[in-house]
Amino acid sequence: MARDRPSAQAKGKAEGKGKGGPAAEAQAAGWKKKVREPADQDAVVKRLDDCKVVPVIRIERVEDAVPLCRALLDGGIDLAEITFRTDCAAEAIRAVCQSVEGMCVGAGTVVDPQQVDAAIDNGADFVVSPGFDARVARRCAARGALYLPGTITPTEVMTAMSYGLRHLKFAPATTCGGLGALKSYGAVFPDVAWMPTGGVTEANIIDFVTLPNVVASGGTWMVGEAAIRSAAASGDWSAIVDAARKARAAAH
Repeated sequence: MARDRPSAQAKGKAEGKGKGGPAAEAQAAGWKKKVREPADQDAVVKRLDDCKVVPVIRIERVEDAVPLCRALLDGGIDLAEITFRTDCAAEAIRAVCQSVEGMCVGAGTVVDPQQVDAAIDNGADFVVSPGFDARVARRCAARGALYLPGTITPTEVMTAMSYGLRHLKFAPATTCGGLGALKSYGAVFPDVAWMPTGGVTEANIIDFVTLPNVVASGGTWMVGEAAIRSAAASGDWSAIVDAARKARAAAH
């Protein structure tokens, strides 16, 4: 790394909490028995920083989640962001967390506290949102999970920082200023580390992850829906293994 990364969450109390704080929210939510506890937040950040590439996955069938993530792991990628863009997302997260040892699993496209609970109850280690949501921030804090909200404008960044967040998603990266914006934000927000997503490809990921304020980049090119369907139909996941291997190599 070019410089020390900020800790996963600020140590002070987050602003904007509801009455009673996270502990009261946790008790009131009546959460189900969890598959596992979320990984330590700083440990997740280290995994992001080591791997540099985060596959952003849309799962159409639960039965594809485990062989897909095993293929990613075989290709050298030990993180996966399973998005809440399909009804089976929570079940897919559970299947991977129970069956793919060594995979750090994130939940993506999380937009409300109920999805936070569904993700973490089923084993997710971190949570990613398309934008910042105070309710999601509070619930992630209460449940001890790393939260990476999407932020673009300085106001959004400062709002997220006021909740103690120092690791943020920047998306859609290439249409919202790309490398130039992230370089500028490095001077303005030196304590923030970014995960750019959207428009990041095998060809340009190295340009993003070599910035000193970028911890990792998200992408879909190695887990395209057509490639997943083809692998599932044939039972041969070697193309995903190869794509993962190339993606990891491109990011280092």
